[in-house]
Amino acid sequence: MSTKNPTAAAEIALAAAAEQQADVADAASRDVGREREDVVTLELTDLVSDSNGEIVLFNDSHLPALAVRADSLPVASGEMGNHVTAAGDDVTGYRFVAFDNGTKLIFQDSVDLVILGAHGEVHA
Repeated sequence: MSTKNPTAAAEIALAAAAEQQADVADAASRDVGREREDVVTLELTDLVSDSNGEIVLFNDSHLPALAVRADSLPVASGEMGNHVTAAGDDVTGYRFVAFDNGTKLIFQDSVDLVILGAHGEVHA
C-alpha cells in the first residue's frame, strides 16, 4: 500500500497545470502584442489627396492589415460604385472610408483597414 498522499499529489498536479496554462496565456498575449506592433500605421495627414479629396491605397505590398491614424472622424464607409479618381485610377468595387474633413480614403478589399483616432481609439 502506498504512503503517498493522493490529495497532495492532485494539488501539485493542478498547480503545475495552472502554471503551464498561465505560461501559454502569457505567450499568446505577447504574440498578440507583436501582431499589433507589426501592423503598419500611417497618418492620414501625411497622405496626399487628389483634387477631389480622395486618397487611394493600393496594396502592392500584400499587407494583411493597415492602420491609419486620423484626427478627423469617419462619417461613412462602404463600397465604391463605378468610379475613376481625378488621378485616373479606376477604383470600382474598392472599399472606402469618408471623414468629416472631406477626405475619402479608398482601399482594396484585400487589406484589413483599421482607423485609429488621434489618441489611439479604434473607429473602424
